[in-house]
Amino acid sequence: MLSHYHVEVNPDDENNSHSLILRMVGFNKRVLEAGCSSGHVSKALKARECRVVGVEIDPIAAESAKQWLERIVVGNLEDVEVWDQLDGEFFDVIVFGDVLEHLRDPLAALRKSLQYLQPGGTVVVSVPNIAHADIKIALLNGEFPYADSGLLDRTHVHFFTKETLLDLLREAGLAPVEFCRATAPVFTTEIGVEAGDVDDQVLKAALVEREAETYQFVVKAVRDNDTSALENLSKDLIELNDQLRDATRRNGALQTHYDAQVAEIAELRSELDLLKRMIPRPLRKLGRMMRRS
Repeated sequence: MLSHYHVEVNPDDENNSHSLILRMVGFNKRVLEAGCSSGHVSKALKARECRVVGVEIDPIAAESAKQWLERIVVGNLEDVEVWDQLDGEFFDVIVFGDVLEHLRDPLAALRKSLQYLQPGGTVVVSVPNIAHADIKIALLNGEFPYADSGLLDRTHVHFFTKETLLDLLREAGLAPVEFCRATAPVFTTEIGVEAGDVDDQVLKAALVEREAETYQFVVKAVRDNDTSALENLSKDLIELNDQLRDATRRNGALQTHYDAQVAEIAELRSELDLLKRMIPRPLRKLGRMMRRS
């Protein structure tokens, strides 16, 4: 039986946490997928010649995932006994795809996982963004609409912003080397807010925030080797990524304004042509003579 989290993964959809995870993992890797659900990401990883071991708390979902896995460990990532079943195994990549927000102690799970990471290996993490504009608008209206999935999944026990996610990774001994976002425009998420739920000025202020339309963060990280060079490189990479994102947003806004101006000019020209056709021919001829004189 498939989990209600199960979706078909489209590797070509660039604005999706699953496709971003696949790209960060790469090909021909040995992967530990922590919280593999019923195997939708595992299936896509196997198609990339990855050898995947899964950990899943739901035994029914785990049964469905088995067909794409080398093997599966059924149990809670917060139980030591689960990790004990992986003793002696090492992985090129460890994936926590929309998992950490479900754990009481995500920091402990991240730290424990590093015992099974190959030297030079990577950790790939995705989490939802609690600072999405739709959530802020809902809060302004006194609402916090839990659901069975999405930004406010009722089983979430931790909520992340960009900064709290980066803090978590650093505390776990990890340095981010790639930072991406899956986005959803305001008023398009499962939160269900609409334009009429917020004042125009408040909406404008909310959308100025860099992460206003970020739906999920997806991060690739490596072990921090305690050198300031790696830490500084990590910060620089994220800052450059953010600057590029800001520039892209500004260019998009300028393009929208430019397109609107072009459309307005075209409309004015059309109206002018119509007015010219309405002027009697003798008057048009007189006007041309006056311009030449």
